[in-house]
Amino acid sequence: MGYRQFRNGLANVIYDEDIVSADCEKLFDLAWLQANSHCAQVERGKAVMFEHDGVELVYKQYHRGGLAGRLVEKTYLYSRLANTRVWREFNMLRAMRALGLPVPRPAAARCVSVPPLVYRGALITERVADSKNLTEVLCERPVENADWEKLGELIARFHAENVYHADLNASNILLTGSGDFYLIDFDKGVIRDSLSPQDAESNVSRLRRSLDKLQGKHSPFHFSDDNWRALTSGYASARNKIRDYTEK
Repeated sequence: MGYRQFRNGLANVIYDEDIVSADCEKLFDLAWLQANSHCAQVERGKAVMFEHDGVELVYKQYHRGGLAGRLVEKTYLYSRLANTRVWREFNMLRAMRALGLPVPRPAAARCVSVPPLVYRGALITERVADSKNLTEVLCERPVENADWEKLGELIARFHAENVYHADLNASNILLTGSGDFYLIDFDKGVIRDSLSPQDAESNVSRLRRSLDKLQGKHSPFHFSDDNWRALTSGYASARNKIRDYTEK
């Protein structure tokens, strides 16, 4: 058992046969999704949760368009399937899970060529059980400083593996009922050969900006400077331990 890939007309599909079967292409059909989820309408960028064969899954849709002159390599020209956003995120999740990092398990991805130059795609991941994103949690209750410290340590683990999250914000962090954190939504993320201190700092700073913005938007929103000090303390401590270990 493992990962399988097939082509059906203009569509390329990759899937984990330990989670879904070879007929998984039906899971990408919008009418099927609307009928088998509680979502009234499937929209780009909106996560749709559904269940299939006893497994809870999450669907996310991408879209890429534009003129030929604007479709350079870094914007994932469809002529190179491996560079499409959907294929890159699917394989990045596979790589991070192989490193033991807490991210959702990729179940399937589908990329459809739209001649002459563009594509559309979608990704399906296994839902992290008993979890809410950090934004939802902080609107409901405070999070203990020990957990903030744990989150800082986790971000340091990702950075130690040279993982760059392009949009690290509170809504892209999950917290489970048992107190475990997961990072999600690695669209446009990358595992670098070496993550610079500047990129690591930009990830952490982006998270702080998102928390400050959410605090101004929601009331109540249970976040304080003391929480942030706990996170940065956990981050710095973990980075120092990793550095000491690698230098031995």
